[in-house]
Amino acid sequence: MKGVVFRQFIDHAESTFGEALVDKVLDQVELPSGGAYTSVGYYDHTEMLTLVGKTSELTGQSARELLVGFGNTLFAALISTHAQPGITHPFDLMERIHGVIHRDVRKLYPDAEVPEILVTARDGNTRLVVDYHSNRPMADLCEGMILAALDHYGKADEYVVHRNDNADKPLREARFEIVSGTKH
Repeated sequence: MKGVVFRQFIDHAESTFGEALVDKVLDQVELPSGGAYTSVGYYDHTEMLTLVGKTSELTGQSARELLVGFGNTLFAALISTHAQPGITHPFDLMERIHGVIHRDVRKLYPDAEVPEILVTARDGNTRLVVDYHSNRPMADLCEGMILAALDHYGKADEYVVHRNDNADKPLREARFEIVSGTKH
């Protein structure tokens, strides 16, 4: 997993919970990297799970809540550095992830292991189905990024996101159905 993701998680945790908590997390876990992440380095995803688990334990916030919230922060950071000119709707952005965005990531970083995020159905701007597949259990992070994309394009109040995890591969395979409608 790219170091930039780890750096963003540390920054997110510091802004959400404070530097003292992040220091405590890093002091209480054993990580192969020692908790020192460079933006261009690669680190095992299990380190992220360890950081999330310890942060959850110390804050009382569930790992799911942490990763969904972090998805919001990560999306904002990625879209600010990798703007998508001409995209005006979140569905259009989500359609670009597999065929354009992740392809470009692989060109820049040949060792990058990006999740497979495929749009499998679209009905105009009323419904979109996105399938998430990864060796890493990060469907919660994907959900946070989907919610952040809706918000980024000013559509958060116009859509509801339904998620179904594959019971055989929870958090590694999930289907997100994004439909127009009001939240209850």
